[in-house]
Amino acid sequence: MDRTIDECIRENVLRDFLMEHRAGARAMSIFEYDQERPMQQEREAGIEKGKEQLLHRQVQKNLARGMSISEIAEVLDETEKWIREIASAVPGEQEE
Repeated sequence: MDRTIDECIRENVLRDFLMEHRAGARAMSIFEYDQERPMQQEREAGIEKGKEQLLHRQVQKNLARGMSISEIAEVLDETEKWIREIASAVPGEQEE
């Protein structure tokens, strides 16, 4: 980071600002960098949660249509064991 700030000063990119606020600019850039990783992890966790919720809805709908656990597993390309676990959480549904 210091090397980048030095280069900007030499190349007259935000020279006056960086000379006056070097420490603050350095601290801010490190803070923003550190914030990106947790934000990305949070987005990825949200995507995974959304995929799981979608799978649960698909299992519920297919059970309501009268499909068997094995049929649902085949259609959704999941294991029967996983579909059974999801189905057991659906109120009023019996495992097959």
